[in-house]
Amino acid sequence: MDSIRYVTVCLSFLSLFRLGTVRAQSLIVTINGALVKDTTFSPGPSNELVINLTHSTKADTTQYIYKLADLDSAWTTYRQAINAKYYQLPGGTYHLLVYTKNNLLKVKHIQIEIEPLLWQRWWFLPFIYFAAFVILGTAIYFSYLYRLHQQVRMLSVRENIARDLHDDMGSYLGSISMLSQTVLNVAQKDPQHARLLVDKIGETARQVMESMSDIVWAINPENDSMAQIIVRMRDVATDLLGTQDITLHQDIDEAVKQAHLPLEHRRDFFLIYKEALTNIAKYASASQVWVRLQRHGQTLILTIQDDGAGFNTRQIVGRNLLGGNGIKNMHARAEKLGGTLTIQSVPGLGSTLTLQILLE
Repeated sequence: MDSIRYVTVCLSFLSLFRLGTVRAQSLIVTINGALVKDTTFSPGPSNELVINLTHSTKADTTQYIYKLADLDSAWTTYRQAINAKYYQLPGGTYHLLVYTKNNLLKVKHIQIEIEPLLWQRWWFLPFIYFAAFVILGTAIYFSYLYRLHQQVRMLSVRENIARDLHDDMGSYLGSISMLSQTVLNVAQKDPQHARLLVDKIGETARQVMESMSDIVWAINPENDSMAQIIVRMRDVATDLLGTQDITLHQDIDEAVKQAHLPLEHRRDFFLIYKEALTNIAKYASASQVWVRLQRHGQTLILTIQDDGAGFNTRQIVGRNLLGGNGIKNMHARAEKLGGTLTIQSVPGLGSTLTLQILLE
C-alpha cells in the first residue's frame, strides 16, 4: 500500500512538471509588439509598456495569473489572452511574473529594463539648476555692463556739455564783458565806435542764445529721432539762408528717417552742418546751395555744396569759408563721431563738404 502511494506521488509530481513545461512553452509574451524570448528584455527609452499574454492554441484553457513586480500590488487572472498596459513608468528594472493559477507553477520570469527619460535621469535636475544659474548670472552680468555703458555715455555727454559751456559760453561771455568795458571807455570820446561795439555785444548775445538753444535741443530726448533732426536742419537752413538771395536745394533720402543718432553724436553732427551753412551765408557769396542727406547701408552721408567764391584749401587764412578755427572744430567733431570729413574747394568754383559717419 505504501509503495502504491509513493508511485502515485511521483507520477503526480512528474505530471505537474510536464504540465508546467508545456504551459511555459504554450505561453506567448510580447512587449510593445516585440516577441520576448530571453529572460531579460529592454524596450529602450519609453515611459509605457503594453504587455500581451496569449496562448499558442485556443485549445489551451489553462488559467494564469501575472503581476509586474515592484509595481502591481495584486495578481491578475486571465484566460487565453490579455493586454496589460502601463503608462508613465519611471526608468528602472521591473519583473514580469506569470504563474498557473491552480498549481502555482512559475511559467515566466522576465526582467524588463527601462531606460529613464531625459528628465528622469539623476543629472537632469542639477543640470537645470546649473543652466539656470549660468543664464541668470550671464543676464545680470550683461545688465551690469549695459548700465555701466549707459553711465559712461552719460558721463561723456556731461563732460561734452560742460566743455562746450566752458569754451563757448565762457568765450562769448568774456567777449561781452570786454566789449562792455570798452564801450564805457570810448562812449564819450568816440560815440560811433561805441555804437559798433554795442552792436557787437548784441550779436555775441544772440550767439550765446543760439548755442544754449543747440545744447538744450541736443539733450532733449524728444529729439532722438532722425525726423526731428531733419526738421531742425531745415529750420536752421531757412534762418541762415532765407534772408539772402540764395536758392536752397534739399535732397533727403526716406531711408535716412529710419536711422538713429545717439545723444552724444547728435549735437556734433548738427553743429558741423550748422557751421557749414553759417560760413556759406557769411563768406561764400553763393546763389545756389545743395544739401544732400543719404544713407548707404549703415553709413550716413551729408553733402553740402555751393556755387560761391570758394577758397584755396592749402592756404586757409583769416575767416574764409570754413576757414580759421571753424574748419578745425568741424574736423574735431567729425573725429568724435568716428567719421570722415572732406572739403573740396576751388577759388571761383564753389566748395563741397562731405561728412560720412557710421550708424549704430
